[in-house]
Amino acid sequence: MEANNLAIVVKKDDAEKVKNLLIKKNLLDSSRKIKRYNDRVEIPIKNEIDFDINTDYKIVKQNDFLLRKKFVPFEEIKEKLRGKIPMEDFEKLPKKWEKLGNVLVIKLKGIKNKREVAKVYAQVLNCKAVLEDVGGIKGIERKPVFKLIYGKDTETIHIENGIKYKFDVSKIMFSSGNIDERIRMANTASKNEIVVDMFAGIGYFTLPMAVYSKARVIACEINPIAYKYLQENILLNNVEKLVSTKLGDCRIVAPRGVADRVIMGYLDSINFLPYAIDVLKGEGIIHVHQNCKEEDFPDRLISKIKKIAKEKGKYAEILFYKKIKSYAPRILHCVVDVAIS
Repeated sequence: MEANNLAIVVKKDDAEKVKNLLIKKNLLDSSRKIKRYNDRVEIPIKNEIDFDINTDYKIVKQNDFLLRKKFVPFEEIKEKLRGKIPMEDFEKLPKKWEKLGNVLVIKLKGIKNKREVAKVYAQVLNCKAVLEDVGGIKGIERKPVFKLIYGKDTETIHIENGIKYKFDVSKIMFSSGNIDERIRMANTASKNEIVVDMFAGIGYFTLPMAVYSKARVIACEINPIAYKYLQENILLNNVEKLVSTKLGDCRIVAPRGVADRVIMGYLDSINFLPYAIDVLKGEGIIHVHQNCKEEDFPDRLISKIKKIAKEKGKYAEILFYKKIKSYAPRILHCVVDVAIS
């Protein structure tokens, strides 16, 4: 295999451990993205592995493994539906979906016999319920606009990077496309830090930080349903001694002057940046998530961040930035790490 095209494929629960080992051995290829499909994570590496990593793994050319796994289920789905639905529906069968625990989220636009299609997808992908994505995620409480097509129970436990996330998929958002950022954040903080997560949700970043960094986290969440699951997930992951929670608008409930680090996982975080600066102990690091136009990233976005900091009497040093994923045509979901002093 070509050395510059290699990846190691491991179980999702082993991904963080293996990633950290690769970093120590200087084998992680950070120029390429970590990718996930179902219960496997594909981590790009610089060279072949010549030491024992104490887990099951497979070395592949990057993309080969994921593409093969992705389309085999789709071929099976097509075979089961061939002749059972109108050709106009058959030609519109989606090749992409999101499996969260044992609940499936899928787009079925233009398909008339949705229940029959959803039933087969559920059977092939081993899911108990299927939700149709009819409107994406809406509002400051980040509520999904999904419609139940098949099954009854949409509560599940989704395991990622060894973290257990319990939630109702019909009521709470969860983006699988953010996995590499959740893995990155798992070891960003240090044990002695105090972290304020201003948009904690069910614990997307709070839980990895508490589990792997052992940081003390104050998690704020405005959505009562997400807050309920956040509290359950803290217990489920045994980090109740490290995490405290606050229900309400983070602009009101987030404590001031306490944090070494602030996480802003909302896709319009920049409007909340002045409040995040007040949450810091005078100085510290803020992780700003933001949707922006392709042409505005990174220069215009960074300029806005620096301007807001200046208005607060602070200096903003940009430590890191990256595109997490495409959110919509010509719209990016980005993250910028900022040191405030």
